[in-house]
Amino acid sequence: MNHNLLTFLIFICFSSSLYAVNDYAILSDKTPKALSEYDFFSDPLNQIPNSDVVPYELITALFSDYTDKHRFVYLPEGTTAKYEGEEVFDFPIGTALIKTFSYQTNEGGTLLLETRLLLNKEDGWDALTYVWDIDRGDAFLALGGKTIEVTDVVTPTNANFIRYRAPNKNQCKECHLKDDAVEPIGPKPRNINKAIAYENGIKNNQIDHWAALGLLEEKPYSNDLMVDAFNDNHDINLRARSYLDINCGHCHSPEGSASSSGLYLSIDDKQFGVFKKPVAAGRGSGGLSYSIVPGQAEESILLFRMLSNEPDIMMPESGRALMHAEAIDLVTEWINKMK
Repeated sequence: MNHNLLTFLIFICFSSSLYAVNDYAILSDKTPKALSEYDFFSDPLNQIPNSDVVPYELITALFSDYTDKHRFVYLPEGTTAKYEGEEVFDFPIGTALIKTFSYQTNEGGTLLLETRLLLNKEDGWDALTYVWDIDRGDAFLALGGKTIEVTDVVTPTNANFIRYRAPNKNQCKECHLKDDAVEPIGPKPRNINKAIAYENGIKNNQIDHWAALGLLEEKPYSNDLMVDAFNDNHDINLRARSYLDINCGHCHSPEGSASSSGLYLSIDDKQFGVFKKPVAAGRGSGGLSYSIVPGQAEESILLFRMLSNEPDIMMPESGRALMHAEAIDLVTEWINKMK
Protein backbone atom coordinates (compact mmCIF):
# COMPACT_ATOMS: atom_id res chain seq x y z
CA MET A 1 0.00 0.00 0.00
CA ASN A 2 1.20 3.49 -0.84
CA HIS A 3 2.79 5.13 2.22
CA ASN A 4 0.75 8.35 1.86
CA LEU A 5 -2.49 6.36 1.67
CA LEU A 6 -1.51 4.27 4.70
CA THR A 7 -0.77 7.43 6.69
CA PHE A 8 -4.11 8.91 5.67
CA LEU A 9 -6.01 5.75 6.64
CA ILE A 10 -4.33 5.70 10.04
CA PHE A 11 -5.34 9.34 10.51
CA ILE A 12 -8.98 8.76 9.67
CA CYS A 13 -9.19 5.68 11.90
CA PHE A 14 -8.33 7.89 14.88
CA SER A 15 -10.48 10.80 13.73
CA SER A 16 -13.56 8.98 12.37
CA SER A 17 -15.50 9.64 15.54
CA LEU A 18 -15.09 13.37 14.98
CA TYR A 19 -16.48 13.57 11.45
CA ALA A 20 -19.74 12.15 10.12
CA VAL A 21 -18.57 10.85 6.74
CA ASN A 22 -16.93 7.43 6.58
CA ASP A 23 -13.59 8.25 4.94
CA TYR A 24 -12.52 4.62 5.05
CA ALA A 25 -15.51 3.60 2.88
CA ILE A 26 -14.49 6.17 0.24
CA LEU A 27 -10.92 4.89 0.00
CA SER A 28 -11.46 1.19 0.60
CA ASP A 29 -10.72 -1.35 -2.13
CA LYS A 30 -13.85 -3.18 -0.94
CA THR A 31 -16.71 -1.19 -2.44
CA PRO A 32 -19.63 -0.67 -0.02
CA LYS A 33 -22.84 -2.38 -1.14
CA ALA A 34 -25.12 0.27 0.36
CA LEU A 35 -24.94 4.04 0.01
CA SER A 36 -25.64 4.46 3.72
CA GLU A 37 -22.21 2.98 4.54
CA TYR A 38 -20.59 6.26 3.46
CA ASP A 39 -22.69 8.37 5.88
CA PHE A 40 -23.08 11.23 3.41
CA PHE A 41 -26.63 12.03 4.55
CA SER A 42 -28.26 12.72 7.89
CA ASP A 43 -31.65 12.15 6.19
CA PRO A 44 -31.08 10.09 3.01
CA LEU A 45 -34.68 9.95 1.78
CA ASN A 46 -34.95 13.74 1.94
CA GLN A 47 -31.40 14.21 0.63
CA ILE A 48 -30.32 16.22 3.65
CA PRO A 49 -26.52 15.98 3.85
CA ASN A 50 -24.32 15.69 6.89
CA SER A 51 -22.75 18.93 8.05
CA ASP A 52 -19.46 18.33 6.25
CA VAL A 53 -21.15 17.54 2.91
CA VAL A 54 -21.85 20.69 0.87
CA PRO A 55 -24.65 21.03 -1.71
CA TYR A 56 -23.90 22.80 -4.98
CA GLU A 57 -25.52 23.60 -8.31
CA LEU A 58 -24.40 24.10 -11.91
CA ILE A 59 -25.31 27.17 -13.94
CA THR A 60 -26.73 24.88 -16.63
CA ALA A 61 -27.22 21.20 -15.84
CA LEU A 62 -26.62 18.23 -18.07
CA PHE A 63 -29.93 16.88 -19.39
CA SER A 64 -30.97 13.47 -18.08
CA ASP A 65 -34.59 12.86 -19.06
CA TYR A 66 -35.83 15.86 -17.05
CA THR A 67 -34.64 14.44 -13.74
CA ASP A 68 -33.87 16.75 -10.85
CA LYS A 69 -30.26 16.61 -9.65
CA HIS A 70 -29.13 16.89 -6.05
CA ARG A 71 -25.37 17.58 -6.05
CA PHE A 72 -22.98 17.46 -3.11
CA VAL A 73 -19.24 17.64 -2.55
CA TYR A 74 -17.22 16.22 0.33
CA LEU A 75 -13.53 16.81 1.06
CA PRO A 76 -11.63 15.14 3.90
CA GLU A 77 -11.04 17.32 6.95
CA GLY A 78 -8.15 19.74 6.48
CA THR A 79 -7.86 19.35 2.70
CA THR A 80 -8.42 21.94 -0.03
CA ALA A 81 -9.16 21.78 -3.75
CA LYS A 82 -7.15 23.93 -6.14
CA TYR A 83 -7.77 25.21 -9.62
CA GLU A 84 -6.01 26.64 -12.63
CA GLY A 85 -7.84 28.19 -15.54
CA GLU A 86 -11.03 26.41 -16.55
CA GLU A 87 -10.03 22.83 -15.80
CA VAL A 88 -11.95 20.68 -13.32
CA PHE A 89 -10.92 21.54 -9.76
CA ASP A 90 -7.90 19.58 -8.55
CA PHE A 91 -9.53 17.68 -5.69
CA PRO A 92 -7.55 15.91 -2.95
CA ILE A 93 -7.57 12.16 -2.45
CA GLY A 94 -10.63 11.17 -0.44
CA THR A 95 -12.97 13.61 -2.19
CA ALA A 96 -16.49 12.42 -2.99
CA LEU A 97 -18.76 13.99 -5.60
CA ILE A 98 -22.34 12.88 -4.99
CA LYS A 99 -25.25 13.28 -7.42
CA THR A 100 -28.75 11.94 -6.83
CA PHE A 101 -31.30 11.78 -9.66
CA SER A 102 -35.00 12.12 -8.87
CA TYR A 103 -38.41 13.09 -10.18
CA GLN A 104 -41.24 14.99 -8.56
CA THR A 105 -44.30 12.74 -8.47
CA ASN A 106 -47.78 13.82 -9.48
CA GLU A 107 -48.75 13.57 -5.80
CA GLY A 108 -46.07 16.11 -4.86
CA GLY A 109 -43.53 13.68 -3.46
CA THR A 110 -40.00 12.84 -4.59
CA LEU A 111 -39.08 9.64 -6.41
CA LEU A 112 -35.39 8.89 -5.85
CA LEU A 113 -33.86 6.93 -8.73
CA GLU A 114 -30.11 6.62 -8.27
CA THR A 115 -27.12 8.23 -6.64
CA ARG A 116 -23.88 8.37 -8.60
CA LEU A 117 -20.56 8.75 -6.84
CA LEU A 118 -17.18 9.86 -8.07
CA LEU A 119 -14.59 8.92 -5.45
CA ASN A 120 -11.05 10.23 -5.74
CA LYS A 121 -8.82 7.33 -4.71
CA GLU A 122 -5.07 6.85 -4.74
CA ASP A 123 -5.17 5.42 -8.28
CA GLY A 124 -7.69 7.94 -9.67
CA TRP A 125 -11.43 8.56 -9.77
CA ASP A 126 -13.81 5.64 -9.31
CA ALA A 127 -17.35 5.91 -10.71
CA LEU A 128 -20.13 4.02 -8.91
CA THR A 129 -23.92 3.86 -9.21
CA TYR A 130 -26.32 3.15 -6.34
CA VAL A 131 -30.00 2.49 -7.17
CA TRP A 132 -32.63 3.48 -4.61
CA ASP A 133 -34.93 1.04 -2.84
CA ILE A 134 -37.33 3.40 -1.10
CA ASP A 135 -38.94 0.64 0.98
CA ARG A 136 -35.54 -0.15 2.50
CA GLY A 137 -34.60 3.51 2.83
CA ASP A 138 -31.27 3.04 1.07
CA ALA A 139 -29.60 2.81 -2.33
CA PHE A 140 -27.61 -0.24 -3.38
CA LEU A 141 -24.61 -0.79 -5.63
CA ALA A 142 -25.54 -1.55 -9.25
CA LEU A 143 -22.32 -2.24 -11.15
CA GLY A 144 -24.36 -3.57 -14.06
CA GLY A 145 -26.72 -0.58 -14.06
CA LYS A 146 -30.49 -0.92 -13.96
CA THR A 147 -33.53 0.02 -16.03
CA ILE A 148 -36.20 1.74 -13.95
CA GLU A 149 -39.72 2.01 -15.34
CA VAL A 150 -41.07 5.38 -14.23
CA THR A 151 -44.70 6.50 -14.27
CA ASP A 152 -46.75 9.32 -12.75
CA VAL A 153 -43.99 11.91 -12.52
CA VAL A 154 -43.86 15.57 -13.47
CA THR A 155 -41.90 16.54 -16.61
CA PRO A 156 -42.28 19.56 -18.91
CA THR A 157 -43.39 17.26 -21.74
CA ASN A 158 -45.76 15.31 -19.45
CA ALA A 159 -44.20 11.99 -20.34
CA ASN A 160 -46.37 9.36 -18.62
CA PHE A 161 -43.86 6.54 -19.02
CA ILE A 162 -40.07 6.73 -18.96
CA ARG A 163 -37.61 3.86 -19.24
CA TYR A 164 -34.96 5.47 -17.11
CA ARG A 165 -31.54 3.86 -17.32
CA ALA A 166 -29.06 3.99 -14.44
CA PRO A 167 -25.67 3.44 -16.13
CA ASN A 168 -23.37 0.50 -15.61
CA LYS A 169 -19.77 1.09 -14.62
CA ASN A 170 -18.48 1.14 -18.19
CA GLN A 171 -21.18 3.56 -19.36
CA CYS A 172 -20.04 6.05 -16.74
CA LYS A 173 -16.71 6.15 -18.53
CA GLU A 174 -18.35 7.14 -21.82
CA CYS A 175 -18.87 10.67 -20.55
CA HIS A 176 -16.28 10.92 -17.78
CA LEU A 177 -13.27 9.75 -19.78
CA LYS A 178 -10.53 12.29 -20.48
CA ASP A 179 -7.01 11.36 -21.60
CA ASP A 180 -7.90 7.70 -20.84
CA ALA A 181 -8.75 8.46 -17.20
CA VAL A 182 -12.06 9.04 -15.40
CA GLU A 183 -12.59 12.70 -14.50
CA PRO A 184 -15.48 14.79 -13.13
CA ILE A 185 -17.42 17.00 -15.54
CA GLY A 186 -19.44 19.55 -13.60
CA PRO A 187 -17.19 21.12 -10.93
CA LYS A 188 -15.26 23.56 -13.07
CA PRO A 189 -14.96 27.22 -12.05
CA ARG A 190 -17.19 28.50 -14.83
CA ASN A 191 -19.94 25.94 -14.09
CA ILE A 192 -20.39 26.85 -10.42
CA ASN A 193 -19.75 30.61 -10.66
CA LYS A 194 -23.24 31.44 -9.44
CA ALA A 195 -25.01 32.43 -6.25
CA ILE A 196 -27.28 29.95 -4.46
CA ALA A 197 -29.21 30.12 -1.20
CA TYR A 198 -27.94 27.92 1.61
CA GLU A 199 -29.76 26.54 4.66
CA ASN A 200 -29.06 29.68 6.66
CA GLY A 201 -30.91 31.70 4.01
CA ILE A 202 -27.82 33.56 2.88
CA LYS A 203 -27.27 33.64 -0.86
CA ASN A 204 -23.62 33.47 -1.79
CA ASN A 205 -21.45 32.80 -4.81
CA GLN A 206 -20.45 29.15 -4.71
CA ILE A 207 -16.78 29.73 -5.46
CA ASP A 208 -16.59 32.26 -2.63
CA HIS A 209 -18.59 29.96 -0.35
CA TRP A 210 -16.33 26.97 -0.99
CA ALA A 211 -13.29 29.15 -0.30
CA ALA A 212 -14.83 30.46 2.94
CA LEU A 213 -15.42 26.88 4.09
CA GLY A 214 -11.82 25.97 3.29
CA LEU A 215 -12.85 23.55 0.52
CA LEU A 216 -11.24 25.63 -2.23
CA GLU A 217 -8.19 27.84 -2.41
CA GLU A 218 -8.98 31.53 -2.28
CA LYS A 219 -8.39 32.94 -5.73
CA PRO A 220 -10.05 35.74 -7.74
CA TYR A 221 -12.41 34.48 -10.42
CA SER A 222 -14.41 36.57 -12.89
CA ASN A 223 -15.29 34.40 -15.91
CA ASP A 224 -18.97 34.96 -16.75
CA LEU A 225 -18.92 33.03 -20.00
CA MET A 226 -21.34 30.31 -18.90
CA VAL A 227 -24.99 31.34 -18.52
CA ASP A 228 -28.29 29.68 -17.75
CA ALA A 229 -29.17 28.24 -21.14
CA PHE A 230 -32.90 28.65 -20.55
CA ASN A 231 -32.91 32.21 -19.27
CA ASP A 232 -34.18 34.39 -22.12
CA ASN A 233 -32.44 37.44 -20.67
CA HIS A 234 -29.09 36.17 -21.94
CA ASP A 235 -27.72 36.33 -25.48
CA ILE A 236 -28.86 33.32 -27.47
CA ASN A 237 -25.32 32.51 -28.61
CA LEU A 238 -24.14 32.26 -24.99
CA ARG A 239 -27.23 30.25 -24.08
CA ALA A 240 -26.73 27.68 -26.85
CA ARG A 241 -22.97 27.46 -26.33
CA SER A 242 -23.48 27.00 -22.57
CA TYR A 243 -25.91 24.15 -23.20
CA LEU A 244 -23.58 22.42 -25.64
CA ASP A 245 -20.60 22.93 -23.34
CA ILE A 246 -22.10 21.07 -20.37
CA ASN A 247 -23.99 18.46 -22.40
CA CYS A 248 -21.50 17.74 -25.16
CA GLY A 249 -18.19 19.52 -24.55
CA HIS A 250 -16.70 16.93 -22.18
CA CYS A 251 -16.79 14.25 -24.92
CA HIS A 252 -16.45 16.58 -27.89
CA SER A 253 -13.02 17.94 -26.98
CA PRO A 254 -9.46 17.10 -28.09
CA GLU A 255 -9.03 14.97 -24.92
CA GLY A 256 -12.56 13.52 -24.72
CA SER A 257 -14.04 10.24 -25.89
CA ALA A 258 -15.35 11.88 -29.09
CA SER A 259 -12.02 13.50 -29.97
CA SER A 260 -11.81 11.58 -33.25
CA SER A 261 -14.96 13.34 -34.52
CA GLY A 262 -13.11 16.64 -34.79
CA LEU A 263 -16.27 18.35 -33.52
CA TYR A 264 -15.37 20.31 -30.39
CA LEU A 265 -18.18 21.96 -28.44
CA SER A 266 -16.60 23.57 -25.38
CA ILE A 267 -17.81 27.14 -24.95
CA ASP A 268 -14.29 28.52 -25.42
CA ASP A 269 -13.63 26.57 -28.63
CA LYS A 270 -13.71 28.82 -31.71
CA GLN A 271 -14.45 25.95 -34.11
CA PHE A 272 -17.79 24.51 -33.04
CA GLY A 273 -19.09 22.76 -36.12
CA VAL A 274 -19.99 25.47 -38.62
CA PHE A 275 -19.57 23.85 -42.06
CA LYS A 276 -17.76 20.96 -40.33
CA LYS A 277 -18.01 17.76 -42.38
CA PRO A 278 -18.57 14.48 -40.49
CA VAL A 279 -15.58 12.14 -40.31
CA ALA A 280 -17.79 9.23 -41.33
CA ALA A 281 -21.01 9.13 -43.33
CA GLY A 282 -23.89 6.92 -42.27
CA ARG A 283 -27.14 6.96 -40.34
CA GLY A 284 -25.61 9.31 -37.77
CA SER A 285 -25.26 12.04 -40.39
CA GLY A 286 -28.79 11.66 -41.73
CA GLY A 287 -27.45 12.20 -45.23
CA LEU A 288 -26.54 15.78 -44.29
CA SER A 289 -23.24 17.42 -45.15
CA TYR A 290 -22.27 19.59 -42.17
CA SER A 291 -22.58 19.64 -38.38
CA ILE A 292 -23.97 23.19 -38.48
CA VAL A 293 -25.25 25.09 -41.52
CA PRO A 294 -25.80 28.74 -40.53
CA GLY A 295 -29.40 29.80 -41.08
CA GLN A 296 -30.53 26.25 -41.84
CA ALA A 297 -31.12 24.23 -38.71
CA GLU A 298 -32.92 21.50 -40.67
CA GLU A 299 -29.74 20.92 -42.69
CA SER A 300 -27.51 20.61 -39.59
CA ILE A 301 -26.35 17.21 -38.31
CA LEU A 302 -26.12 18.58 -34.76
CA LEU A 303 -29.87 19.20 -34.62
CA PHE A 304 -30.69 16.01 -36.55
CA ARG A 305 -29.03 13.91 -33.84
CA MET A 306 -30.76 15.83 -31.03
CA LEU A 307 -34.09 15.07 -32.71
CA SER A 308 -33.59 11.30 -32.64
CA ASN A 309 -34.09 8.62 -30.00
CA GLU A 310 -32.56 5.87 -32.13
CA PRO A 311 -29.46 4.38 -30.43
CA ASP A 312 -27.16 4.68 -33.46
CA ILE A 313 -28.24 8.22 -34.28
CA MET A 314 -29.12 10.14 -31.13
CA MET A 315 -26.76 12.37 -29.23
CA PRO A 316 -25.75 11.93 -26.56
CA GLU A 317 -25.47 8.21 -27.24
CA SER A 318 -26.45 7.27 -23.69
CA GLY A 319 -28.00 8.92 -20.66
CA ARG A 320 -31.36 9.79 -22.15
CA ALA A 321 -34.54 8.14 -23.36
CA LEU A 322 -36.39 11.40 -24.04
CA MET A 323 -35.67 14.30 -26.35
CA HIS A 324 -34.91 17.62 -24.67
CA ALA A 325 -37.65 19.70 -26.26
CA GLU A 326 -36.52 23.04 -24.84
CA ALA A 327 -32.93 22.46 -25.97
CA ILE A 328 -34.11 21.50 -29.45
CA ASP A 329 -36.01 24.79 -29.67
CA LEU A 330 -32.96 26.69 -28.39
CA VAL A 331 -30.49 25.13 -30.81
CA THR A 332 -32.92 25.47 -33.72
CA GLU A 333 -33.33 29.19 -33.06
CA TRP A 334 -29.58 29.64 -32.53
CA ILE A 335 -28.63 28.03 -35.83
CA ASN A 336 -31.39 29.78 -37.78
CA LYS A 337 -30.18 33.17 -36.51
CA MET A 338 -26.59 32.51 -37.61
CA LYS A 339 -25.31 34.38 -40.64
